[in-house]
Amino acid sequence: MKKIIIAISILGCLPCLTFAQDNIERDTLVPIEVQRQIFVYGAAKKYNDNLIQLSTLYNLLAYNPNNSAILDSIALVYFDAQQYISAALVSADALTLNPKDELAAEIAALSFEQIGAPERALKYYETLYLLRNDIMVLYQISFLQYRLKRFNEAMTSADIIIANDVANEAKILFPKEDETELEVALKTAALRLKAMVYEAQGNVLEATKIYKEVLLISPEFDLVKKQLQDLN
Repeated sequence: MKKIIIAISILGCLPCLTFAQDNIERDTLVPIEVQRQIFVYGAAKKYNDNLIQLSTLYNLLAYNPNNSAILDSIALVYFDAQQYISAALVSADALTLNPKDELAAEIAALSFEQIGAPERALKYYETLYLLRNDIMVLYQISFLQYRLKRFNEAMTSADIIIANDVANEAKILFPKEDETELEVALKTAALRLKAMVYEAQGNVLEATKIYKEVLLISPEFDLVKKQLQDLN
């Protein structure tokens, strides 16, 4: 997965903060308080104080509870602090408010995967793929489909990846026995996944054939060597 990039600046949220006129009078100091909270958030972020960051973000959320950008920022703080349950819940709410929120979909997918909820993670990876059309995301989807024993779906996803020219250029890192890493084309990784699906279905002949094909492409692929050895 490509690294999550903070796509939203909290300063950029200020113009988006709209206040219900029936609840907030025009002559109140709310806008000044909002600016103060944003300043405190920026300082807390600079000094790596997660608690204060969350406090100010929640204060901003209280002024504008339907602002998905603020929820994204809260989810990022939780995710960076490895509080994956909170990150998952917040990002899911952000996506409910804004179904086109790519950042929320990514955080939700990664967070649910981290807490061992593959079905929920798959749902958000699928949402992210529809929004981003990224075959790296589709690879994550195919692997989760395999783990969930949705073999036909996993095979279809792998075939889509293999047929995509970008899969020859995109790379994935796999561990080697000497504790270094091997860079493998996404297409090769998808072929390996197909072999794993065949193996799980009991089709040893087809699995063996594809494992050998993968090793012809990438002879140093230690994981596949081990899988082929275990298969035989």
